[in-house]
Amino acid sequence: MAERKQVIAPRSAESVRLALLAGHNADLGTAQDSFHVASHMVRSNDKSERNLVRPLVAEATVAYGRCFTKSYVAGRTQLDKIITIPREHAAAHASLMRLRNSTVAHSESVLTPSFAIVELQREQPEGAVRAVRASAMTVHPSYSAEAIDEFHALVRAVKQVLLGEIERAKAALLARLAAEDLTALWDEGQQPQLLSVSLDSWDIHSRRPDYPETNIIKVLVEPARTFLMPSSGDLFAPKIHREEGAS
Repeated sequence: MAERKQVIAPRSAESVRLALLAGHNADLGTAQDSFHVASHMVRSNDKSERNLVRPLVAEATVAYGRCFTKSYVAGRTQLDKIITIPREHAAAHASLMRLRNSTVAHSESVLTPSFAIVELQREQPEGAVRAVRASAMTVHPSYSAEAIDEFHALVRAVKQVLLGEIERAKAALLARLAAEDLTALWDEGQQPQLLSVSLDSWDIHSRRPDYPETNIIKVLVEPARTFLMPSSGDLFAPKIHREEGAS
């Protein structure tokens, strides 16, 4: 039986492109998961579950928006420069990006005003009025089930287009490697390794390169709680079972 092993592909134009697309796909996966859960929560009769809708939509919106906003990572191309948003979802895309830019990622929207509130008291109908308590309230936007479903459908559609690009990037990388001697890569190739570090050793100003320069990944939590997730496919893709003898 043939031996197999997984190693990090050496840097090349093809491996950099596949990694770029996979990063976008990971963000879209987060958005898809969050909208999926929010779609169920918004229809719940449990108030505590309905209260989770707003943070879930916020997480989904930020993750989706990362694909279409400028990044300081060298070579990270915005997704709308790689693929075309399906025409039937263009309006939903524009709405979701407006939500991201004015409300979720920034506090510019009229949908989220804050008010100073005073509680007044008067002992007698014609008596003096005095302020006895000060407080404040902030309005948070709500999201309808229909809007969430529309955004969820948008993310799924964009993800399907991206997956087509990812399959072509995989094929291009394999074609490049087919022309090379891979003996050294078999012997010396490395896998990603997680290294737990303390908070004071983490550089908040660090910027990752377009392709990892080391196989060591510094994390701020125990490695057992950090996950390396496949990001070059669709975790929601249905499993296809073939009958024996089927072609």
